[in-house]
Formats: sequence, structure tokens, C-alpha cells
Amino acid sequence: MNRVGIEKINIYGSSLCLDQQELALARGRDPERVLRDFHINTRSLNPPYEDTVTMGANAARAMLTEEDKKSIGMIIVGTEGSVDFGKPISTNIQSALGLPNTIRSYETKHACYSGVAALDTAVNWIASGLNKGKKALVIAADFSRKHLGKDHEFVLGGSAAAILVSETPKIVEYETMKKGSYSNDVYDTFRPTAKAEMGNNEVSLYSYQEAVEGAYMQYLEQLDGPIDFDKYFNWNIYHMPFPGMALLGHRVVCKVSGLRKKSEIEESFERKVLPSLHFAKRVGSTYGGSNFVGLCGLLASAPVKDGDRIGFFSYGSGFMGEFYSGIVLPGAKDAILKMGIAQAMDARRQVSVAEYERIENLREEYIENPDFVPDFSVADNWYKEHYEGKGYLVLKEVKDYYRRYEWS
Repeated sequence: MNRVGIEKINIYGSSLCLDQQELALARGRDPERVLRDFHINTRSLNPPYEDTVTMGANAARAMLTEEDKKSIGMIIVGTEGSVDFGKPISTNIQSALGLPNTIRSYETKHACYSGVAALDTAVNWIASGLNKGKKALVIAADFSRKHLGKDHEFVLGGSAAAILVSETPKIVEYETMKKGSYSNDVYDTFRPTAKAEMGNNEVSLYSYQEAVEGAYMQYLEQLDGPIDFDKYFNWNIYHMPFPGMALLGHRVVCKVSGLRKKSEIEESFERKVLPSLHFAKRVGSTYGGSNFVGLCGLLASAPVKDGDRIGFFSYGSGFMGEFYSGIVLPGAKDAILKMGIAQAMDARRQVSVAEYERIENLREEYIENPDFVPDFSVADNWYKEHYEGKGYLVLKEVKDYYRRYEWS
């Protein structure tokens, strides 16, 4: 069986952001409580000329060399924000990046599990040897729909992650024989139409807890014997529909593992999990890219050592939970820092609440519109300042539903 893991990884947090405290004040909420409850400082916001296609391509563009592109034999995109119900956006991204035509290309969907579902397929393909030396490009790209003035408005956001998976990993090597899965049929959060994003908070919380416990217990069954949870996993990363949910996931695993005191759980969380929220706090809800945003945040901000084991939990509403693990490889931290993820987030333009509302209304107006040219003047002509001549993929127009993308 081939070694398999992440060779390269990058995060794209769009180019606009909204301060959560400003939103809280505009909605008559306590800003400090909003930050404390949700662990989100700013949320990413797409201008109307960005979508899941552009986000995914822009995440990959900064990461891939021409040699990387030639070596790719598979591209899989995990998303619940596709721009078409038939044509997969993997084809749009394949074309934009100039990937080979002799490539497998498709899209995966299972709410926020979609990104790890794509990763799992790539890992199995490479581990089996059927890749014949080729690499896989996995992309997870998602963003929130419009929820102006609603209670859950503070847990929105979006981002894209691009992951180059190969048999020569340099970031994390996956332990392919150690994995636990747990699934059930519920309506916790779902998108019944291209515009609607529905959810039941109570059902979602209970489903998440059921999934993490079930997946972790099956993971333990794959091991040779009992483990000391605190010593076995140096770090833990949980799916974060919003960053504050990572504490809930860790609490469940801690209690199963014998850590039951509130003080013990909080200490464990702050030591082993909190660093993974480093970038998630800046982009908000990350959907299918959650585990990858957590991994980049952990490596960028924590004293991670070569050989450390990371326990991952991925969750997708509906629902599917998966617990898996990987080993940190030499040079991983330096590789993440060289990608300049923090600097890219620093370069985003912070919008006012009024600008945010206008952009959200515009984005909704364009959904399923057969003909439109996106408004490139929003946010004081931010396109001209940030995009023009900088080589970002943008949506130029939609004509009779045909979408045209160009590099700026």
C-alpha cells in the first residue's frame, strides 16, 4: 500500500470581510457575547463576481506549479454551493487552471462532509496504487446564503481549501487503516433550493454529538487496544460549522475517554484544539473546508512537532460523521507559513454593514438568473484595487446560463 497524504495545501478566504462586532451592534446584540459564543471575529464575504468556482481556483492557483499541474490525474471538488445542478464545478476549475485533459474530474456532495468525502476518495485511489504515480487535487469551496437579520446570521462565512494529495506527502501522512464512520438520516441543516439554506439548531447540535461519539467509538475499534486519549492524540481538529462548535465536539470525546470534569475538558480544549481555530475565527463558517482550515490554523499557530498525531473529525448534515488521523511531517509548519495565508487575510477589505447587506442582496439576485453581468463597482470599486491585473479568477458574465470566467 502506498504512503498517502497532503503534499501541499492552501486556503482562500475571499477578499472581503465583515467585523462581527459591527454586525452585532447593527442588530442590537451584545458584541462581546457574540464573540464569546461563536469564536468568530470576522467573516468572509464574496463580492458578486466570486463564487465556488473562483474560490476553488484561487485557492489552488497560488499553490500549484506547472510541474504540479502535469502530475495531477484527478480533481475532486466538495461543495454544497455548486453553480449548476448537473455540470460539476470541477470541470470549470480544471479548465481555469489548465489541468490535463487525461484526468478524472467530478464533484462530491454531502453538506459539510463533502470536502473530506473528496479527500477520502483521493486517499483511497492513491493508497491502492491505481493512481499509477499521479496526484489528486482536492478542493472544498463553500459560502453562506443570505440570512440578513436572522439569529444564525453570526455563524456565516465561507472559504475554499485546495489540497494536493500524493504518495510523497510533506504536510500530513494519513493513517489509512484508522478510521471511524457513523451516519444517520436527519434534517438538521439542508439546502432544498438554490436560494434556501434551512436548519434546526437543536437537531443539529444533537446530531453533531451523536455523530462524533459514534465515529470516534468506531475509530477505537480499528486500534490494537485501549489508548490514553490525551497522550495518543497530540492535537485534535473538529468540524466547525462555526468555530465555537469545536468545544462541543471535544467535550463529547473527552467524556467518552474518561475526562469528565469541566476544568479538565476546558484545559484539554485550550491546549489541543483551540489553535485549530486560528484561521476559522477570521473566515467564519467553512463548510466542507473545515478540517483543512483547522489544519492550516493549527500548523500556523501552534508548537506542532514532527511526528505529532492529529485526530480529525468531519461532519456533514443529513448526517455523516468521520473520525480519522494523520501524522505531521517534517517541514509542515514552514510550508504553511510560506503560503502566506495570514497575509492574504490581512489584505481583505473590511466592509460596512450597509455594504455587506447590499452585496448579499446582489448575490441572491443573481442566483438562477440566466443573464447578468456582476456588479464590479461594489465596495468602492474594490475590483480595480484588489483584482485588476493581479491574476485572480472572476466571473465575468452569465449569458443564457452559460458562465464565463476570466483571470483578472
